[in-house]
Amino acid sequence: MFVFLQQIINGLAQGGIYSLIAIGWTTVFGIVGVINWTHGEVYMLGAYVGYFVTTFLHLPLIPALLVSMLAGMVIAVLVDEVGYRPLRKRGVLAATGFITALGLSTILRYSASAAFTVNPRAYPELIEQELLTLFKVGDSAITISSLHLIILIGTFVIMVALELFMKRTLTGKAMLAASQDMQTLGLMGVNAELLIKITFAISGALGAAAGFFIGLLYAIDPIMGALAGLKGWSGAILVGIAESLTAGFISTGYKDAIGFAIMIFILLIKPSGLMGYKFEEKV
Repeated sequence: MFVFLQQIINGLAQGGIYSLIAIGWTTVFGIVGVINWTHGEVYMLGAYVGYFVTTFLHLPLIPALLVSMLAGMVIAVLVDEVGYRPLRKRGVLAATGFITALGLSTILRYSASAAFTVNPRAYPELIEQELLTLFKVGDSAITISSLHLIILIGTFVIMVALELFMKRTLTGKAMLAASQDMQTLGLMGVNAELLIKITFAISGALGAAAGFFIGLLYAIDPIMGALAGLKGWSGAILVGIAESLTAGFISTGYKDAIGFAIMIFILLIKPSGLMGYKFEEKV
């Protein structure tokens, strides 16, 4: 029982990372109306930015995270400017956005493979890892590593900051309104293109933060973003816990297989995701 609880606690950190990916992905989908398949590559590139600034510039944890998030913002905005904005101007985003997203995703992935090689890379140790006891029952203890705790705190802080931004600022409220009716918002004098750029920037920051956090746990590689977003879309926390339980009780070799099996099952019974919204067609 204690081993089971231990694996659940470990899985919460990874589930939090998948949640950041999911929020970034669904933010763009809800406001712009396109499934942004390049989000997985922003996640991957954010992880690489974190690797390079910690390995070669020797930046500590928080500055390296902020640099990664800034890089993710820039990459995501450039993706929109190059890939999606021309389609919006021509009024064909709904018809061709999906194919364009897949094409951009493929270009970014294989460009990263050519630039960084396919060899996995590991972050340097940014914090001293130790086991922290959460509670004890007799001689048994439930613990959490300092690294998992930092990731849990980091994901929680980012999510709270995003929630405050969306609910307490005019820009955030405008984004919520845009998810309902972007055209009407434009008629009211809101700069729709600027709002879309902000949306992509926020999405990129969240994806890059997730990439940075996953780099603290595992080795990174250019294809790591291929299916990362789907895990978040289907049920981030659940998939993270399932992968942790599989690694702890069965084998790490089956971790992704079990995670994807759960993901497919969830998408079959609820295509919008376990905690997703049902998006209605806007007219």
